[in-house]
Amino acid sequence: MNSQRRAATTFVLLGLLQATLGTVFTIAESKDFAAPLFWCATFSFACAWFSERRATRT
Repeated sequence: MNSQRRAATTFVLLGLLQATLGTVFTIAESKDFAAPLFWCATFSFACAWFSERRATRT
């Protein structure tokens, strides 16, 4: 597995963790408290897409 695919896998797992925690915090606390986690998850998924795209080009 090359480094770009490993990076994509890491970003996907990080995004899933952030989305899961964001969902739990939204249920437990409020939307305002968990909103940054959803933005971080979105950024992680974008990084994963970019890494996977770079991995298929090389």
